[in-house]
Amino acid sequence: MCGIVGIMHLNAENQINTELLDRMVTVLDHRGPDDRGIYVDGPIGLGMTRLSIIDLPGGRQPIFNEDHTLVIIFNGEIYNYKDLYHYLSQRGHCFRTRSDTEVIIHGFEEWGTEVVSHLEGIFAFAIWDKHNQLLFLARDHLGVKPLYYWESPYSLLFASEIKALLQNPEVERAINPVGLRNFLAYGHSIGPDTIFQRVKKLLPGHRLLCGVRQPITLEQYWDVPWEEHPQESESISVKKIKRLLEESVKMQLVSDVPLGVFLSGGLDSSCILSLMSRDMDTPVKTFSVGFNKEGPFYDELTDASVAARHFHSDHQEIKATPKDFIDVLPKLIYHYDEPFADAAAFPTYLVAKLASRHVKVVLTGDGADELFGGYLRYGMEKRLRWLKYLPLGLIDGLASVFHPWASKRPRWQRGLLAVQAKDAAARAASWYLWFPDNMCQDILNSDFLEEIRGIDCFEQFRYYYNRAQTSDHLNRLMYVDLKTQMVDSYLEKVDKASMAVGVEARVPYLSRNLVETAFQIPSTYKIKHGRSKNILRKAMKGLIPQSTLHKPKHGFAVPLEQWLRHDLKDFFAEILFDHHTRQRGIFNFATLERYYQAHISERGSFSTHLWFLLVFELWCRTFLDI
Repeated sequence: MCGIVGIMHLNAENQINTELLDRMVTVLDHRGPDDRGIYVDGPIGLGMTRLSIIDLPGGRQPIFNEDHTLVIIFNGEIYNYKDLYHYLSQRGHCFRTRSDTEVIIHGFEEWGTEVVSHLEGIFAFAIWDKHNQLLFLARDHLGVKPLYYWESPYSLLFASEIKALLQNPEVERAINPVGLRNFLAYGHSIGPDTIFQRVKKLLPGHRLLCGVRQPITLEQYWDVPWEEHPQESESISVKKIKRLLEESVKMQLVSDVPLGVFLSGGLDSSCILSLMSRDMDTPVKTFSVGFNKEGPFYDELTDASVAARHFHSDHQEIKATPKDFIDVLPKLIYHYDEPFADAAAFPTYLVAKLASRHVKVVLTGDGADELFGGYLRYGMEKRLRWLKYLPLGLIDGLASVFHPWASKRPRWQRGLLAVQAKDAAARAASWYLWFPDNMCQDILNSDFLEEIRGIDCFEQFRYYYNRAQTSDHLNRLMYVDLKTQMVDSYLEKVDKASMAVGVEARVPYLSRNLVETAFQIPSTYKIKHGRSKNILRKAMKGLIPQSTLHKPKHGFAVPLEQWLRHDLKDFFAEILFDHHTRQRGIFNFATLERYYQAHISERGSFSTHLWFLLVFELWCRTFLDI
């Protein structure tokens, strides 16, 4: 696992600024504290920092092919690298190391850019083809590993994190209105856009080709297949999912260093722990995080300890406090590069830091909800399908009756937005929406409001909903979540938090075979008799405790609502109402004051909205005020 960076000039006569390249590498030291490497040749400069996981002495990068006409830098892990090694060796390729990195470059010799179709793993890599003066970038199928790029008429820059691109003063620190609107809507940007003008995300399952004096070409090499298959019985689907999950966990245990698992005590991570326990000779190291005194809704540690005792794991846990929150927040703002308002990034960072004292690799339970229908909104969507038979006027009338009550409860207000949505994709996105257009009009000053006017924050949701070639409505919604929230929120959260402390996070539920199979299973098998993740629960029956098997969905909640009314009340006020924030001229302070007073007096619940605005202001101070 590494951080990678690169500079390519589109004119072969231009030389690489090695000082800039070195700065780009240095700023990613946290992603790879064990080693670093740089390669410069004419118009290309490549750099990386390494977190050593496989072939500790031999896996130093950059790595070359036999005649040094190809060079690669790589971030990630290829789980099937041993199979590929044997196949490519039989085809006459000569290996100098036992690393998975070298397998990719010989695979490129064998298959060209189609090498990505042979890889099982998580990856973002760059290959420079010296003979053809061609740069090849690729990101893994599901987008577990990030890759950003910036282009000008003269050059292309890429990196694992945006902060490396910002080392080049030509990369303007200007706010992208689309990124701003998406942040206010969802708490993060949505690919391919970022908060920065002209900085893009390479989308999951995509590759980028760039040659000297040749335009940049983007290609999608993978997507969820939608071929029609005869519907199999539920029991056969259960057996398939069980087998593929077992194979995925076993494959992802490949490592030359210790590994463990982030354990919430819920169904998803407990399933991973169960399968790890069967495949490992020593007790699995498990790590959990919780909160003090906030009540059972925020208690993850009790359930985690049940699973840990059941599987006899080597269990470590940490309890987070408001003081921890204040101490960690500047680090989170820095490491996420963009304003990122999923408050669960805070406990994720703490548990990753705890894990870093014991292991270099952790497995996580991310992805199960998107594959097997775990979110409560899928069940709500089933109940709301009848709305399409009602006149829009009647729907709006009913919503107006409940609006005064819901306006003080923003979570319920999102439900009303979903009810009133004009199409299925907008309804799906509305469950995530925190600042609808009317709230943006209230909170933003006129200049910034004008910047985002007319931007459709549902655009990407509609794109993916329409792209899904299935008549199964709920599977379409799961696909939309896989392509948007999964990548830009949940995977982003875990990658940045874990890599900030030098820990690699692996995601067994997102193995390609498991994902492709899950989307061939009808949603009626996934959500049955009101029970979510029916297929996964049946697949794991007898392998995890009954209490865990039947535990309802419980998201990882952070007690911001209580903290903002008590422990963090002054902290929020000092930042949101000080002269720096006022001089920036982004927020309407009459509205901001109204949100704040309503929340602390318990006349409304605006903790998430205030949190969004706090994150944005701190991001401005970190990345714009330089």
